[in-house]
Formats: sequence, C-alpha cells, structure tokens
Amino acid sequence: MELINFLIDRFYLSVPLLVVIILLFISSSKKGGLKISSQKLILLSNQDESLIVDLRDSESFNAGHITASINIPLGDLPRRINEINHNEKSIILVCETGGSSPNAGETLKKEGYKDIYILRGGINQWKMDNLPLV
Repeated sequence: MELINFLIDRFYLSVPLLVVIILLFISSSKKGGLKISSQKLILLSNQDESLIVDLRDSESFNAGHITASINIPLGDLPRRINEINHNEKSIILVCETGGSSPNAGETLKKEGYKDIYILRGGINQWKMDNLPLV
C-alpha cells in the first residue's frame, strides 16, 4: 500500500518511468524479428515459404533438430551469412531458448534481410510442445 501511495504522490516521476518500461518492453519484443509459435513455424514450413536456420552449435544440432533446418551456429553467422538465400523465403531463426535469435535477426537485418521470424522459446519450447526432432 505504501508503494502505491508513493507512486501516486510522485506521479510526475511515476508516469515517465512507466512509459520508459513499456517502450523498452515493446522494443525488445520486436528485436530481430517477429516472434512466432511452433504452430506458425509448422504452417510456414509446410507451405514451403521459409528457411529454418538453427543457431545452436553443431553438436546440439546433430543431437536433434527441426526437419529441413540448416545449421549455422550463432558465432559463425557473420562469415556464413551468404549461405542464407533470402530472396525467395522468409527466415525462421531457432536457438536453444529463443534468447540468441533476436541478436542473429538484428545481424541479418543489417545485411538487408527481411521477413525474419524467431521461434518463441526456441528448441526448448518445440520439445515442450511434443514436436518431433530428427
């Protein structure tokens, strides 16, 4: 209750703080590309409208990955970016938890890539949704 009274008494400080927090949340949620669910990834993949790029290390990729995905570890992305053909398809970035993909998306955007999607929750969410890995 004291916190609420404090914020009300100092609304001239509270309102700008709230606006900054909202703006930070919005900008971080859009960083690197649009976040999509596992179901949306399946839909795009089935329509053959996407290229799935797995950003995990080769060992994790070989242990199990989404069908038709290619492996370009995040650290190798700047020098292997030419392996991503972006003219025809959208790009779906996949990492372990969804935390690294926005950074990769920003790298791709700087190189002129568009239509970038990020699997929300990464491979961990894919597994939690009981979806298959090959």
